[in-house]
Amino acid sequence: MKRIISILAVLALLVSLFPAVLADGDSYIPAPYDPSEVDPAATYLEPVFYENENGPTIGVTTVGVIESEGLYFKDLNNSKELDPFEDWRLDAKTRATDMVSRMALEDQAGFVFNALAITPVVPKLDMARNEDGTINPAAIVAILGEGEESKNAFSSGFAGLDSFVINTQKVRAGVYRGGLNFDASTVALYNNVVTEMAEADAALRAVPAIPMTIISNPISAGFPDSQGLAAAAMGDGNYDAIREYAEVDRQMWIAQGINAMYGPQIDLVTDPRWPRNFETLSERPDVTAGIITALVEGYQNGEGGLKEGAVALSVKHFPGDGASENGFESHTYQGQWRLYPTEGSLEKYQLVGFQAAIDAGCGSIMPCYSRDAADARSAVQTYRGHEVQVNQLGSAYNKEIITTLLRDVMGFDGYVNTDSGIVTGQTFGVEELTPTERYAQLISAGSDAIGSGLRTDLVIEAVETGVLPKEDLDRANINRATAIFKQGRFDNPYLDYNHADEVRTENLQTAAGQAYAMHQKAVVLMKNHENALPLDANAGTKLFIGSYTGNGEDEDMVAALTEIFEAQGFEIVDKAKDAEVAYFYVVPKPTTSTNGTTAEGILGLVEEYEVDEREMSGGEGNFGIGVVASQNKTGDKVEVTTLEDVDKLIKAADTVHENGGKVIATIVCTSPWILTNLEPYCDALLAQYTTSAASLDNARRAQVDVITGAYNPTGKLAVTMVSSEDVIALTETTLEDGTVAEICASPNDVPGYDKDQYIDPAVLANVNGGSYAYMDADGNYYVSGFGLSF
Repeated sequence: MKRIISILAVLALLVSLFPAVLADGDSYIPAPYDPSEVDPAATYLEPVFYENENGPTIGVTTVGVIESEGLYFKDLNNSKELDPFEDWRLDAKTRATDMVSRMALEDQAGFVFNALAITPVVPKLDMARNEDGTINPAAIVAILGEGEESKNAFSSGFAGLDSFVINTQKVRAGVYRGGLNFDASTVALYNNVVTEMAEADAALRAVPAIPMTIISNPISAGFPDSQGLAAAAMGDGNYDAIREYAEVDRQMWIAQGINAMYGPQIDLVTDPRWPRNFETLSERPDVTAGIITALVEGYQNGEGGLKEGAVALSVKHFPGDGASENGFESHTYQGQWRLYPTEGSLEKYQLVGFQAAIDAGCGSIMPCYSRDAADARSAVQTYRGHEVQVNQLGSAYNKEIITTLLRDVMGFDGYVNTDSGIVTGQTFGVEELTPTERYAQLISAGSDAIGSGLRTDLVIEAVETGVLPKEDLDRANINRATAIFKQGRFDNPYLDYNHADEVRTENLQTAAGQAYAMHQKAVVLMKNHENALPLDANAGTKLFIGSYTGNGEDEDMVAALTEIFEAQGFEIVDKAKDAEVAYFYVVPKPTTSTNGTTAEGILGLVEEYEVDEREMSGGEGNFGIGVVASQNKTGDKVEVTTLEDVDKLIKAADTVHENGGKVIATIVCTSPWILTNLEPYCDALLAQYTTSAASLDNARRAQVDVITGAYNPTGKLAVTMVSSEDVIALTETTLEDGTVAEICASPNDVPGYDKDQYIDPAVLANVNGGSYAYMDADGNYYVSGFGLSF
């Protein structure tokens, strides 16, 4: 029943042949390594495993094992007694509650935090070995010398994990930022090393050993980006392929020790200017609900919520940042407000996807930065009969949002994980509170894990001074620990790191075919005038390729497309006048970002377009750090460009048409662009939703497959393309309460397919097609769910 993995541990384990008999008749197997004699920061400790025939495997390094009734249990606090939290026969919530009651305050404070940016020190496993082949822990995690100051100690920025953060601040989670750039074996070894350090620290103090949780944002394995998944799924009419993709991806994550995801992002697209729309799934509530259900089931290892082998999803950003005030983004004060001008929009649109995630058993929810507005622009919102109170607080600080609405009304029972920078940057509504009071407010409101900061000292201070009730910190710890118990990681957090690369390789091979098929399904054919497509790929057709972006011509893109088209038999020419067919690959550039903006979001394909300048200064980092921005106008004008060389594109199209040729274009839909400077000049127009580097080659090749007829397109638009700036125009208005605000011609909280009923008919009367949705020259409306086939 007992399996020893390390030869290095043999001598230490000889004592286990003579286990002590406990007073209750249970046997005790001492730790394979004495925490007072070994230092996991200096020597890698090969974990030792004990197999339960009908229960979990037990993995230990510096804590012992209790044998009771023929079963093995991990002695997490080295007490030599089987405490309730160590008994895997009990439910996760019971175990978590008992464990938290035994934790020291410093451990409770550390358990709240996630280090913001972690990676192994070296990227490859062979770089982590000493000359004799043994593992060097210092090549995996930063080990500080005595008296050496941690650059991460009490950090409010991009803090990582080092020996100080683990051993002194008791932080037990961090966000991995390495993607596929680190060997899976190295990441798995990192999991083992930092967990061994945490276990040894606990063993020395006889407190519960909490395993390290490694989190990551989504890592692209070549699949379409988020809205590409939606485009493919709507064409399929089901979500089976997405569930299969998530299941394959899950195996890679688990093998390398990444146990939680910051994602998926399911904010519903309702204001088309919001710069993070492309990271979400769609504007269709039912589609978002279907996709997130499939992703939860795939990543969390089946139905029924978290379990062993699950990657805990932190579905974000509750209750949805998509209803932003006129598209401004909430990483800065410029986008601090959410608007709900439409009665019933929260229940009808915004919360449908989140309710589906909760019903599917998602492990975690991440609140949005923004706060709900209380001025006359917003209507009262209800959900399942509950009137949602407006407190004008950022959601992570807002008990009405993350406890009353999320838990009491919607039934969520996982843990709430805040976004990053919440205490020092996006402090909407709590500006007057001290940092200590902010931590107390977050936790008391219902936040269980805090995305960055590592100010464990302030959480301790909050409890000791009575600002933070101890029972609120207990609740936060219990919720987080419950998830880890459900995953089985308290009993065995250790991995076979030598196996991780094999799992990644096998699953990437499996994923390659799945990914490419999904890219083909994600191509949306919006226009096909007089059956311009498919093109004859074997006729030596003379083809001109133009790549147009917000920053000028992309020569690398032209070279990549040239290779693909030449392989299909096309003859590539350098000038449009020599072409029988022109192909334009169009990648517009958004005018807004998470760092704030000097202009409102512009969706037209324009160059040096003049708009009112907005206040913004500072900010050299990411995520709005150091940015001072507002929506206030300076009185000056500023020029913005979404697409350089628009005139050249139109001229090239005219030249090809004058010579009797065809013009085909693909537009990359990072926003629902206004197409008046592109569609009329094209015989065929396609949409692409993928921009991530790992997936871009697949996306390009799938576009060519459709263009040449190798694949009959089935993809559908994930988001309605906007018809005109008129339907999103902003008008300064004095509200009933005397506030002067900009009102959008279409409501910020309603998805594009449903906006027409809320827009002034006089506005629509002056728009081509009379709708919020763009209408092309063939009379087709580019509304979400639309897509042609041959």
